[in-house]
Amino acid sequence: MTTQFIRRDLLPAGLKADQVELVGNTIRIHSRSAKAAAACPRCGAVSGHVHSRYQRRPADLPAHGRKVELVLQVRRFRCRSMYCSTRIFAERFPLSVTHPHARRTSRLQGLVRHIGLALGGRPAQALARRLLLPVSKDTFLRSIQNMTEAASSDLRVIGIDDWAWRKGQRYGTMICDLERRRVIDLLPDREPATVESA
Repeated sequence: MTTQFIRRDLLPAGLKADQVELVGNTIRIHSRSAKAAAACPRCGAVSGHVHSRYQRRPADLPAHGRKVELVLQVRRFRCRSMYCSTRIFAERFPLSVTHPHARRTSRLQGLVRHIGLALGGRPAQALARRLLLPVSKDTFLRSIQNMTEAASSDLRVIGIDDWAWRKGQRYGTMICDLERRRVIDLLPDREPATVESA
């Protein structure tokens, strides 16, 4: 049994598609929030009074051998609370769509993080090029570093792994929480043979 194709099926939940166009080898999806109002990030007051609009263009997962670009229409609202110091604020999209100031959607960023953890810098970049992901080797390493959380005091099993930026000259160290499978910290540079086992 076949189901009818709906534009919103292309998008993360919480967005509406206004227009889908093919520009060169890029699928461009013009979209906006499905909500009519937004909450002020400082005081939480809900406002529907639109002040202005601007566009964000986060990259998304590729489709059918083409790059996908979301053109998000972002509204700026006036805060209706007279006690709030924020007069104008931009609407926030759900974190399942994208993070504030992010250049990629959350689903693309999740894929970048997984490929970066599995392959590292240059091998990840080589695979990403074949998958039509516009991501550099440094971005893969940064995505791993950004997911690091403050090390908690209840760490029981940690792992230390080294890699060579330049063989015999420049090394880096990654410290992981092996129970939670999380990166704790990336140490960018060290001299050879300075990490000793207990």
